[in-house]
Amino acid sequence: MAKVAFIGASALAVTLLSAGPPAGAGTMPVRTGATPARAGAVRLPPPRHQGTLRVTGALRDGGTVRAAGLSWRPGALPPGDRLLSFEVGYYWSACTAAGQCQRAADTTATPFAARRYVAGHADTGRFLTLTETAAEVVETSPATFSFSVKRASVSRMTSGKVRAYRAGRPPSSQFVNGTPERRTASAEEYFSLAAPHYNAADGPVTQRYRVDRRPWRPLPASRVLYTGALRTGPHRVAVRTADAAGATTARFTWRVVPLPAPLPCRARAPRHCWYPPHLDSRGHPMRWDWQIGRVTPLQRTGKRAVDIYDIDGFLTTPAQVRAIHTRWQAATLPHPKTVCYLDMAWEDYRPDASPGAGYFPAATLGNVYFGFPQERWVDFRQLDALKPMLNERIRRCAAKGFDAVELDDIDSFAPPSTTGFHLTPGDAQNFLAYAFNQIHRYGMTGLWKNSPLLSWWGRRYADGAVVEECYPHHEACFAGELRGSSHYGITCTGLAGRTPCGWNDFTTDTTRAQPNGKWVGEAEYGADHYVCNPGQPCQGKRSFATFCRLVWGPPGGFSAIKFDVNLDGKVFYPCPRGT
Repeated sequence: MAKVAFIGASALAVTLLSAGPPAGAGTMPVRTGATPARAGAVRLPPPRHQGTLRVTGALRDGGTVRAAGLSWRPGALPPGDRLLSFEVGYYWSACTAAGQCQRAADTTATPFAARRYVAGHADTGRFLTLTETAAEVVETSPATFSFSVKRASVSRMTSGKVRAYRAGRPPSSQFVNGTPERRTASAEEYFSLAAPHYNAADGPVTQRYRVDRRPWRPLPASRVLYTGALRTGPHRVAVRTADAAGATTARFTWRVVPLPAPLPCRARAPRHCWYPPHLDSRGHPMRWDWQIGRVTPLQRTGKRAVDIYDIDGFLTTPAQVRAIHTRWQAATLPHPKTVCYLDMAWEDYRPDASPGAGYFPAATLGNVYFGFPQERWVDFRQLDALKPMLNERIRRCAAKGFDAVELDDIDSFAPPSTTGFHLTPGDAQNFLAYAFNQIHRYGMTGLWKNSPLLSWWGRRYADGAVVEECYPHHEACFAGELRGSSHYGITCTGLAGRTPCGWNDFTTDTTRAQPNGKWVGEAEYGADHYVCNPGQPCQGKRSFATFCRLVWGPPGGFSAIKFDVNLDGKVFYPCPRGT
């Protein structure tokens, strides 16, 4: 976002912003790919606004202020262009009269929900500056799914400074960046507290917390408290903020309920539930292809034929799915099976992306996914608010005729600070138990993605898995490589233990529907410059033959393939020989 120069104590500025394509941009960003091409950025008009931006409310430490006065709408689109999403974000800064600004004290992780702001103690004596930014994401080429992003920003600095907290008034603090739902199956939580509001004349402030009836403890300097493991039943967290003027207590109560039991896939006539087997009819890991960056799937034939196509759930049409099922060649099956790729992060180029449209409420959108400015992490704790999005996406996969669904970006707790919400493994379990059961209700099977620390649990709900770059990045492809390590309250065991971490956790998990184990697809990328191409003279682990021997070849091995990072079909080297 462009910096706004301020003149004096009050100023209004309007800035139009247009982001150009980065080097090597593709047509659509995916978890492993590049950011999107933005063809047509010159001819696309920016969002338009009416009115005058104002900041209303109590301009005081602890006072609530709000953005007011503006309404936005997209610019008039050229013929043939389609609006994918439209959103408005709010960014607060605290500035000196000379225009030297810093991030406002209590800025949250959810800019689309930041129309309302509580002035912080560190804002005292400064002017507040609000920048309101509208962004439109417009599809400019349906054939390649190229799109443009145009933004327009309006900034306002308040005419007055933030006044001090009233002397003699007890200090206060409040929970920020979300809380769990009143009923959740997550058996552990983090709570984030805003910096205390207080008057310095009343002396130093102390903050202590307690969970249920446990002893009071000092609030950590990070102002993030952890509940520890919780039993089912009611719970309460209390945070006491005190100084010489008195004390206030922030409280939150909720109930932990049991996780729902895993549901089997429920076939919907005339279709049958398809459980992806670990091994094909020839006794090898069933071969797959992953094409997320393509509007029209690319068919593999002859020696390059595959049994599974993992393809985009939004861009792929029902006719394309039918063609794969009825006309395309497979490696060992009569025809290939199809997997519906769904990203559980928010992507601004999806047709359900507009905050306020009912699918992604503004308060659920957290930090930007690192390296992908068009994506944000989602607050898994807000399951009820996200159910309309989940249900509609899964329903569309089923309506298009997909056999299975892959859920991406499910590892939002590693580490907890990733999303801005401080999520726990329990928050992920609560969300994913519902999601995979919903997939099964619609007559499809589900694929787990990455997140080895919960593989021991995920295999109960999912019917296979996809893993990226486990070979060069030492995330450990197999459970034995993580045995004995501890992360986020999970201690990894071997396969025979209670909590094994690794994807052979799936391939060795035999069930009545999958008697030779559950399928796992493993992806490596040329952009990592680690696994060499077949035939290249590379030594040690980097050689393609060694990669296949160690990942594809073991009894619990995976369908290992080297792809181009854009997943656009240009690179396809499957084990064992890359043919």
